[in-house]
Amino acid sequence: MHVQYVALCDQVVLGQDGRPSLVNIFNDLQVPQLPTTLPRLSFAARLLFTAEELGRNCRVEVVITDAKGQELGRPGGDLTLPPPPAGVESLAVDIPLQFDLFEVQNVGRYTFLLHVDGKPSAAVQLTVRQG
Repeated sequence: MHVQYVALCDQVVLGQDGRPSLVNIFNDLQVPQLPTTLPRLSFAARLLFTAEELGRNCRVEVVITDAKGQELGRPGGDLTLPPPPAGVESLAVDIPLQFDLFEVQNVGRYTFLLHVDGKPSAAVQLTVRQG
């Protein structure tokens, strides 16, 4: 398994063909006051599995920690990988997670750490400043 990308954005839109469009990718946020609530925050990841890895289940979680290092949540679930189609060497799987009304309490770095089968695999950080 290879992580092709992880990102934070305002929204992930899935097209009719299944391809994701990431709207307004960011990793820095300046807010007028704290605490504040973001109307919508989306986490997006793309994982590339080889044909040998397909046809099984894996567990995917995103461990979210705040600027003080305290865990805010651990959304995730089981991912069922289809069997490999004939002649296919790898398959990309998109993982969009949407958080409505995401609360930001403090300035500093918030971390979104992707775990695949219990192993840390990739991360993206959100730096919050007040100004």
